[in-house]
Amino acid sequence: MAITYRMLDPRGRDASLAPGPGAPVRVVADDGTAQGARPVAYLLRNTAAGGPNAYLPGAREILLFADERCGEVLASVTTEHGTGFGFGGPRFVYRVLDADGAPIGRISLRRGRIFRIGRSHWTVEQAGTPPVRGSAGRLMWWALWWTVLLPVNVALLFAAFTGMAQDPVTTPRRIVWRDGAGRAVMSFRGLAGDYRVVRGQWDPRVVASLVAIHQTYVSIAISDSTDWFHR
Repeated sequence: MAITYRMLDPRGRDASLAPGPGAPVRVVADDGTAQGARPVAYLLRNTAAGGPNAYLPGAREILLFADERCGEVLASVTTEHGTGFGFGGPRFVYRVLDADGAPIGRISLRRGRIFRIGRSHWTVEQAGTPPVRGSAGRLMWWALWWTVLLPVNVALLFAAFTGMAQDPVTTPRRIVWRDGAGRAVMSFRGLAGDYRVVRGQWDPRVVASLVAIHQTYVSIAISDSTDWFHR
């Protein structure tokens, strides 16, 4: 049975679906039962984090809470590697820790090399299980993005970087994470903006951490108005 995860941000485009202004960003899950979507984690930027990588360009320091008042910590995300320009592009690595600081997961991102306009490669590891990997966008849509749609994309990029456009500029975004046997484990649907876990026993804290991190990379022209973490 698939479980669908989604982020609700009262300060973003999901304001009509969120509980109201002032409520923390939350990740909800829907398993298709009559219960409907239920909160999995409430997210806050961890401003108290002071590790050696906390101030690197790709740093993400996040706390996941069990309640809306943010009183009980479920897990935390900390930056293991937050900068660098490797052969395949910039690489960022994040660790997911439980409330006691024990590792429960690891999330890696290899970004595209050309002005961040290229396929990003995501790896998700849960403690005790093999890693799963996925790449952003189908090759067919990337081919269209760079050819038929290129004039429109150039205009949108210019508008985004100069502040003339309000909505984030997006490249092909759909991701299907697959295991070593090539089986689909989870997916991100760019248009719907949700994450479907379709195989395996995934810890909701790891999935919620993936949602929290991935949603900070939704725009090429990233700014304080285009992702929840930098607001």
